[in-house]
Amino acid sequence: MKISDFKYYFKTTYRRKELDKLQKKYQSEYKGIVLDIGGRDRGKFNKPKNKVDKWIFADIEKKHNPDIVLDVADMHTLETESIDVVNATELFEHVEEINKGISECYRILKKGGKLILSVPFLYPVHADPYDFQRWTLTKWKKELKKNNFEIENTEINGRFFTVFTEMQRTFIQSLPFGIKHFGYLFFPVFDLIKKIDNTDFVKKHRKFGNYHGGYFIIAKK
Repeated sequence: MKISDFKYYFKTTYRRKELDKLQKKYQSEYKGIVLDIGGRDRGKFNKPKNKVDKWIFADIEKKHNPDIVLDVADMHTLETESIDVVNATELFEHVEEINKGISECYRILKKGGKLILSVPFLYPVHADPYDFQRWTLTKWKKELKKNNFEIENTEINGRFFTVFTEMQRTFIQSLPFGIKHFGYLFFPVFDLIKKIDNTDFVKKHRKFGNYHGGYFIIAKK
């Protein structure tokens, strides 16, 4: 196993690994002019930057060396209906005026353009530079429809057993050197337990099915 693979397996969260899979699954949605907001490269998904007309990396902070500096809630520097795809993975939990952000995404998208977003739900607070909220899938659907988006796909990113095993992994990784390495022996077991989330038993369970790690959504203008 390469060092990079070793780090990815033991250090990368289940949530990030699932996002890598989902972005790969829907990578054909990236086309034309793509505005990647807050899109610092993370995980193993290779963004198809060379397969689109233009890939624009935007961020609210200059220190990340974006192509343009902007706040998703105020993108006045971008023309109306000038973007084919807005990529907003792991963005909106950090946006204070989230409704303005959704409205701005709708404004700059061309007719038929796509908003691809992912957000956490049962996941630790992580300021970047701030962390403001967690919305349920019901709330996301309501607000996107309110802004005239047509929802094409929604994916729940991990249920009860994913959240449970993620917490166990976090605990083990927080242990002192040596002890945590012994704990790594349990990681393959966690991988197996996590797979229970893919069963109808969990998806339809009145309690287990209501634990959501996060969401991946594709909406069309």
